[in-house]
Amino acid sequence: MPRLEAIGYKREELRSMDYGGNQVRIACLTLTLLAALSGTASAQAGSLERTSGIRQEISEPAAASVSLQRPGRSGRGEAAPALSFSVLSDLHVTSWDGESQRKFTTALDDHAALRPASSLLVLNGDLTDGEAADYRTLLAELVKHRHAPMHATMGNHEYYRMWRTPDGGMDTTRLNPDWSTRQAVQQFTQLLGYDKPYHELTLQGYHFLFASGEAYRDVQPDVKEDAYLSDKQFAWLADRLAAAGTESATKPIFVFIHQPLPHTLDGTEFERGIVQADRLNALLARYPQAIVFSGHTHWNLEKTRQIKELGFLAVGSSSVRRIWNGRNEPGEQAASQSLVVDVYPDRVVIRGREHSLRRWAGPEYVRKTALPQQSAAAAR
Repeated sequence: MPRLEAIGYKREELRSMDYGGNQVRIACLTLTLLAALSGTASAQAGSLERTSGIRQEISEPAAASVSLQRPGRSGRGEAAPALSFSVLSDLHVTSWDGESQRKFTTALDDHAALRPASSLLVLNGDLTDGEAADYRTLLAELVKHRHAPMHATMGNHEYYRMWRTPDGGMDTTRLNPDWSTRQAVQQFTQLLGYDKPYHELTLQGYHFLFASGEAYRDVQPDVKEDAYLSDKQFAWLADRLAAAGTESATKPIFVFIHQPLPHTLDGTEFERGIVQADRLNALLARYPQAIVFSGHTHWNLEKTRQIKELGFLAVGSSSVRRIWNGRNEPGEQAASQSLVVDVYPDRVVIRGREHSLRRWAGPEYVRKTALPQQSAAAAR
């Protein structure tokens, strides 16, 4: 593992990646200031609540047993879901790209109209291109547009200030000596109010686990654009999966990481995705109730296979900013896609959304489950 000392890391630090105690949570302060500057003071309290990264604990509903059904037409004229959430990835919001901002806010508005009582907005990596100005732009749009409470993961583009030149350009042939993995992680965690780049959320008894790559090429050149998970993050993930599995052997566990496991979903054969892919796959395979959401490939939800059973369920979320086709090339310029997830006591329903046309993208996917009394009866 070369060049570990290049930015002040020691070898043991890369293994543990201890980000210390709670940094000053400036996310709420940032949003307060942005709300005042943008003239949205009347919506300030709601915006602050919606954008909180603080773990929430609510009473636990019925658990479930896993089976699969695809496609289905559930949710029409039936009871409301126990909870709903949205998964957006690859926003690539920058301060200078008006189209990135427009597509992001269009997606926010579409999700708010579709699920006004949504419990969660997940931004699953590549939120920005890693500049402080990009984060300010992202946070400003979150203040101005209605949305559910937001939680996020880091993608590879959160490290892209590493390629910035002194004149503000980009040069991917050499690293910026004035920026580092440590600074990129601190920027992400401080602005979004997290202690570490990975965290847990509990909603109505359902566990949501947010994982992130913790090192970029300045620390380990062969990381490339893949996600490196420290031993400490692996220990955390194993512990939280075990805790959720102990509470219920069947209730869905929702896991989010920007880069997908390789050779799984369409588009994942071009990169390694996760540095320790075998280790992560083996861990997740112990939990067939896990539903693992990723982004990164940008591949079209309608024209490629972005949901696949692997022992756990793997789900890709395409991209809000730009869609790629099955030849790994840029697709239709106007296209913008993400996911809506409805959680019922007996099933999870996943729908793709095409925001440019405000319509569903492809058939819904239903992961059927059995209520506890049904599971108990089957056991007898």
